[in-house]
Amino acid sequence: MKHSVFWAALAVSGLAVGGLAMSGLAVGAAQAESIRIGHIDPFSGTFSNVGVVNGKHVQFGADLVNEAGGVLGGKTFEVVRFDNKASAQETVIAFQEALDQGIRIITQATSSGIALALADAVNKHNRRNPDDPVLYLNYGSADPSLTRDKCNFYMFRFEAHSGMKQAGLTDLIAADKDIKKVYIIGQDYGHGHEVSRYTKEMLAEKRPDIEIVGDEFHPFGKVKDFTPYVAKIKAAGADAVVTGNFGADLTLLIKAANSAGLDAKFFTQYSGTFGTPTAIGAAGVGRVYDAAPWHPDVPVEQDNAAAGQLVSGFQEKYGEDLYYVQILVQMQMLAEAIEAAGSTDPKAVAGALSGAAFDGPTGKMTMRASDHQLFHPLFMSVFTGEGITNDAEGTGLGWKTVLTVNGDQLSDDSTCEVKRP
Repeated sequence: MKHSVFWAALAVSGLAVGGLAMSGLAVGAAQAESIRIGHIDPFSGTFSNVGVVNGKHVQFGADLVNEAGGVLGGKTFEVVRFDNKASAQETVIAFQEALDQGIRIITQATSSGIALALADAVNKHNRRNPDDPVLYLNYGSADPSLTRDKCNFYMFRFEAHSGMKQAGLTDLIAADKDIKKVYIIGQDYGHGHEVSRYTKEMLAEKRPDIEIVGDEFHPFGKVKDFTPYVAKIKAAGADAVVTGNFGADLTLLIKAANSAGLDAKFFTQYSGTFGTPTAIGAAGVGRVYDAAPWHPDVPVEQDNAAAGQLVSGFQEKYGEDLYYVQILVQMQMLAEAIEAAGSTDPKAVAGALSGAAFDGPTGKMTMRASDHQLFHPLFMSVFTGEGITNDAEGTGLGWKTVLTVNGDQLSDDSTCEVKRP
């Protein structure tokens, strides 16, 4: 099978999509011949907006596979959700619940710190149970260490990490001669620290004249008012703000910046969804840049009708913007790996995924065999009202690509090598 599930599904209209299920319960009707996938993410608490949006994408990706005929002669994907409340401890508990239910394929991504805890739990289980392993599919945790330092045969990441994204963003910063002072602010955990490190190292090489006037970390998901942080950014005279924040930590930062009249440019990784475009509003036009594998106008820019159908299909089902295309890629690549392996056995599926090539909705993608990091196109875009066909969150404003980095142009500093069991 070569890409048939993904592209055939685009022609199908009216796919059945179930609503959100309670923790640990399957979404939609259980299938007699189903392949259960445990989705562990926050469906309550501060980052529930992130988990809920991502959950819809996971289900949408499963529906695309199922409506195209499923895998292995008709077996369908069944998504089972577990609420981890954005807690590492709750994540480990949820993982055990999934194990107890016989689930051996897990997906997760919200918060790299939680991803590292889950990866550790999966690795421990697999070491103790070599004949009953679990496959862990991470659709987008940004901490490079997941594949750079802690790569594992049974773990795969389907989105570029923070270092890859910062390479593109620092290219934009370096090319903007009006930027003389940069303030870095981020969540106080691995991903935030990596964004800071990569930004400083890359700008020192590309624009050594730029002054880093702030390098600050704040508690993850705890700050309700970013006004004091914005006051420090203004006092430092920053021309640009670099942040890896996401969810409420980004929307609240943007709102505080707008309220304070901060006119610095923002260079981000997660401004495309979770309410952030709405928070940005007209005040952010021409000032907010984002690095991501997707934005709603990519299909228009690429004249890609099939990708455009993904946008309209998701909008029809959920009344929301399609954002996490890499989740759809993950579900499709999983389907193709199962077909290639002729089995749902995690070891066989992992072997098929390792080194796999895929013609994705935005271009060519490759799962690097050495550390199981996916390489795919990245789009550096600016928030604008000019020339937008598919706006963001009904704002009338949207994203326009200013720099594209193809998958084969991405680079990172990983030297990790997975060990095959």
